Amino acid sequence: MDRVGAADDTLPYWSPQPLPHGTLTPPATPDWGLALGISTTDFTARAFTSDPRSLKDVRLFVQETIRSWGLEAFIDDLILVVNELTTNAVLHALPADDETHVKAWLGITRTGSTVVCAVSDPSSTPPRPLPPKHLAQEGRGLQVIDALTSQWGYAHTQPAGKTVWARVTAKGF
Repeated sequence: MDRVGAADDTLPYWSPQPLPHGTLTPPATPDWGLALGISTTDFTARAFTSDPRSLKDVRLFVQETIRSWGLEAFIDDLILVVNELTTNAVLHALPADDETHVKAWLGITRTGSTVVCAVSDPSSTPPRPLPPKHLAQEGRGLQVIDALTSQWGYAHTQPAGKTVWARVTAKGF
């Protein structure tokens, strides 16, 4: 899987001068989206938890968003990619009991013919593709993501956690 990259090692950190008379605090994490060339008004985000209903809501959210952007032609691929990213966060980063209310975030942005899906979760453990096992029912999520995207990778966030992103290029749009 040669299209994966650890963005935290290659992207610069953003540290602008403080804004005069402003109360906004600049982000403490690298602006990996800007470094990927993402500058768009087509952006949306949604929190989710380990509750199975939360993942169903995320899939509906993606479906509605992609339809509103007029990208129905590749809605199935995007839903599958987002489903794999969010399921990985639930399985490997979020606590199983929803009583803690720990959340992860899905962000989706579109620029031109590209959609980037990003999932931020509280675990600093990088995603690790597993070798395929004959007739295995799980463990192929990152291989699916690799097959459906033009590029994917991750970036560490501060003070802990990571963001796993995948870039899907629309065809015929």
